[in-house]
Amino acid sequence: MATSTDSREGSAGTAVRRRRRLLWRVLGAVAVLLVLGLLAAAGVTGWQLVTALHASYPQVSGEAAADGLGALADVERDAAGIPQIYAATPHDLFLAQGYVQAQDRFWQMDVSRRYADGTLAAVLGPSWVAHDELARALGWRTVAQRSYDLLQPASKDYLQAYAQGVNDYLDAHPGGDSLSIEYSVLGLPYTGTAQGSRPASWTPVDTLSWLEAVAWDQDGAVAQEATRSLLTETLSRDQVDELYPGDGADSALDAWAVSGKLTATGKPMLAAAPVAPPSLPSTWYQVGLHCEHLDADCPFDDSGYTEPGVPGVLIGHNQSIAWSWSGRQVHNSDLYLEKVTGGQYLYDGHEYPVTRRQETISVAGAAPVTVAVRSTRHGPLISDFSAVLRRAGTTAPAARAGDPSRGAPPGIAYDVAVDSTALVPNTTADALFALDQATGWDQFTAAAKGMTAPAESMVYADVAGNIGYQGPGGVPVRAAGDEGSWPVPGWTSVHDWAAAPGSAAPEQEYDPADGYIATAPGAVTGVRAERTVADLTGDRIQDGKLDANGLGAVQDDAYDPEAAVLVPYLLRTSVNDFTGSAVALLRTWDYTEPAGSSAAAYYNAVWAELLRLVVGRQLPQDESAAQLGLDGSVSWDSVVNTLLTQPDNPWWGAPGPGRENARDAMLAEAMTKARLDLTSLMGKDVATWTWGRVHTLTPENQTLGVGARPALVKWLLDGDSLQLSGGGSDVAAASWNVGSDAFTVGEAPALRMVVDLADPDASRWIGQTGESGHVDDSHYLDQAPLWASGETRPWPFTPSAARAATLDDLVLRPTRDQ
Repeated sequence: MATSTDSREGSAGTAVRRRRRLLWRVLGAVAVLLVLGLLAAAGVTGWQLVTALHASYPQVSGEAAADGLGALADVERDAAGIPQIYAATPHDLFLAQGYVQAQDRFWQMDVSRRYADGTLAAVLGPSWVAHDELARALGWRTVAQRSYDLLQPASKDYLQAYAQGVNDYLDAHPGGDSLSIEYSVLGLPYTGTAQGSRPASWTPVDTLSWLEAVAWDQDGAVAQEATRSLLTETLSRDQVDELYPGDGADSALDAWAVSGKLTATGKPMLAAAPVAPPSLPSTWYQVGLHCEHLDADCPFDDSGYTEPGVPGVLIGHNQSIAWSWSGRQVHNSDLYLEKVTGGQYLYDGHEYPVTRRQETISVAGAAPVTVAVRSTRHGPLISDFSAVLRRAGTTAPAARAGDPSRGAPPGIAYDVAVDSTALVPNTTADALFALDQATGWDQFTAAAKGMTAPAESMVYADVAGNIGYQGPGGVPVRAAGDEGSWPVPGWTSVHDWAAAPGSAAPEQEYDPADGYIATAPGAVTGVRAERTVADLTGDRIQDGKLDANGLGAVQDDAYDPEAAVLVPYLLRTSVNDFTGSAVALLRTWDYTEPAGSSAAAYYNAVWAELLRLVVGRQLPQDESAAQLGLDGSVSWDSVVNTLLTQPDNPWWGAPGPGRENARDAMLAEAMTKARLDLTSLMGKDVATWTWGRVHTLTPENQTLGVGARPALVKWLLDGDSLQLSGGGSDVAAASWNVGSDAFTVGEAPALRMVVDLADPDASRWIGQTGESGHVDDSHYLDQAPLWASGETRPWPFTPSAARAATLDDLVLRPTRDQ
């Protein structure tokens, strides 16, 4: 795996490239502003535009005032703009963190709280009304307000200090131009957005409401239950179960820990590469938080990543331990079919009133929208806000069976309510701050158990030589026989949760004898998990010992283990001469998927066509359900590998002319279609094909850089397209939606980090885009090329190493000292 260097020559070259890129963006941005009428008068120069773009760039050196500080706080930034913050008290530490994150990412923070509050349409226009309706129905902000009341006093103090820091920055930068260029774009012609939007002050509840929204978004249970239900429109329940085999899910985690048995230093290491949809700015923000004197009164000395708007460090390490969320899917929600008649719903033979409230949603450029939010004891009736869930209320097996208690016929349409741990008041913030202070396994597990929104499984390592895994706390304790796979009847208490979330002890694994944690506890299942284990246990590591660079190389492993299973079947299948020239690419292929590989391009095109032929032809054929089953929720590696051993399974359809079996007929058809697909995309000559030409990721501003915004606005805000290696079955995990006609990356590691507990200064990291949220800031996209090529940066932690890497130093001073 390549690693970056910090040589003067490399820095100078980077600076030249940045200046060139800025010049071209300045020239292009002038055209943007002219076209959109942004220029108030003729003769505005590129220099004036540069000044406007730079108006919101953070001050990174010298001194600045922060009203709430008790003493000086120091913010030291390295060559990537990563802040290391030093303060004398937790209050000052978290206040400074709020100030600094507002410097770098306030637009993103403001959008995140509006996302959670259901107020995005007020600034971004009608396209966000549907989201705001759902956010209001789920009531994330109300849950956050109730959660805040449950927190320990210290946690409330930390959240309040963080909010004070954000507000100190807002007070010093009252105009939109001084916060982020996006505030200047709002209200411009053809954007459909509000003009003159001014952000409100930050509050602790803003932080907590965003955590509630994240908890909901990370839980795939609702989507999967709905998907299963809609698939029954064209498939039997048994066929749907074949697509979701209980033992077929890949057990690979996105974070791993290896003990000293497997490392060159004899000490543990922890690696993490959480997978997420691409985002610009990144969903993660890197930071170091350091008490000047580490003691019981100021116990924080952490370095890692958090989310903008959230104080502390969510994943990373301190002097004693390292930890990360593992990315394991947990089903924390259940859908309930509700028999509603008028304003009443049925439950255990009695009628109860449906609760009802109204929400008014402001919409930029349009009239306000008023919606009614209805709820039962199982939660809000979210089928009121989703066509897919309304259909699930008819197609779910329990709906097809009817309502025996009322003599209702099969196929009756039910309203659908949702019960979710993400909608239960919680003390997750207490857990997050406790994680940052933990120094051993017992403290870590106690803290991790309290993380319920989001509910995450976690991986652990410590300087004493231990490694461990803890499953999520707060998972539903379901009734016997309920697995959270299908919508269940809500008209009876039989399917209510058997105990409060968190009642069951979380799953744990501690110091396994084989020296690694890379999969969920239990048997290793799935080709990606098997490959990860093979990588970590020495199959590809020199002398069987890992260092930080070697563990990073495992993260970047672009070998496709599914291809090793499927390609031998493809090579035994006869095709026409035109297709044969493409199939020939596979004969000497080593199953790796670098961006420059022709064979990888053809294989993935075959894979996509194969899934469309096997399953796509049997899915519901309408727009709202067209992607069901092909959206990544199904473990296709497992499904296909089972079918390959059953050449006459009905999923393959009927044998073609001259074919011995249906499987080979469909494989031949997939190969033929794939040859035509890539000919259309990249030309007739297979030697000119490369995987990276079609397997791309474009960093997009997730508010003004997507959708029906003017193309020139998107051009200004978005990054350049990146050609990526890897695929969905690889350890490198750069997946794409096989239900689409493109190979555009839909999910990939948002960051990669490797923590070396023998020498924390030898740790490595890289993010997907950059630390800054400001367009054309030198740290807006500086990490993207390194990330795309699998490179990483040094990650100094100790005070001497961190300060040796410091390029900019900002002292935050209490206002009274000015």
